[in-house]
Amino acid sequence: MPGLFNVLGKFLIYGQRLCIYPSAFDSEDERNFGICFPDNVDTEDLTITTSDNIALKCYFLRAPNYRRHTSIAGQRLSIRTVTSAAARAIVIMFHGNGYHAWLHFSSAQRFLRLGCDVLVVSYRGYGHSLGKPTEKGLRRDAQAALEYVLADAELSKSRIVLHGHSLGGAVAIDLVARNPDKISGLIVENTFLSIPLVAKEIPGIRHLTFIINQRWESYRRILKIPKDIPILMLSGKDDEVVPEWHMLKLWDLASIRGEGKDMKKSEIQFRLERDGREGSDRGKDMFKTIVGGTHADTWTRSGYWSTVQTFLERLDL
Repeated sequence: MPGLFNVLGKFLIYGQRLCIYPSAFDSEDERNFGICFPDNVDTEDLTITTSDNIALKCYFLRAPNYRRHTSIAGQRLSIRTVTSAAARAIVIMFHGNGYHAWLHFSSAQRFLRLGCDVLVVSYRGYGHSLGKPTEKGLRRDAQAALEYVLADAELSKSRIVLHGHSLGGAVAIDLVARNPDKISGLIVENTFLSIPLVAKEIPGIRHLTFIINQRWESYRRILKIPKDIPILMLSGKDDEVVPEWHMLKLWDLASIRGEGKDMKKSEIQFRLERDGREGSDRGKDMFKTIVGGTHADTWTRSGYWSTVQTFLERLDL
């Protein structure tokens, strides 16, 4: 009998990781299928090492007409090709759980058109990154990506905006909450309140949420983000994976962030249980419902990129 419980315990632990991080379990052929690096874009393969010594294979895309200054002994070379204006900002992109980093290259190119450099992060176990995904591990991955940018003499001159889709939204919210003085803006798309609250909508497992140990409780972490960090929320009206009410309730919680970081559990529960209010802009914060947007294609829909452009302008970028 103890052996049975041991097997069951391992199934519950590793089974939920398979459900929460499915693409990390892709075969080599599956994860390499459809890799298409953008044409005519200055793309650099990066290896970023995390605090627990995991090598992440990430990708840096440079905005047009932007080149790193070259110098010798501290003197800038007088060559025309190295003279340029700084990028508008650097966007650090965090992908969803069912994707690999390169599947976000198309949306990354849209940020390039807006004058932003882009760092596309590949979590541990995803793409060509080493390691196995866990909540603790992905939080370290995000921190390593941020520290890479901050340690770079040129990149650190740009303001930093985070973009997260689905699980990536949870990763981005957590990173801002832990580094509020280093981030200028946050963009989240079709993300959720927490993994257990998503699971409660799934027949068959809704009564087993107490065993979930990869929780990603964005509804708590968003409260720790200061109000002076602008947030843009982009919600696909027809999202079939994460119901829109998750985004609406995150928006509601964002309205009391900073002041509510020490809220009691009962107060947070009240916010979660009441109906999410239709999003409307507040100061530099923006909420946009994308009509027809599903979980995967919201970024392709009308109104998405014009809203991103407006948001960047509100950041004075």
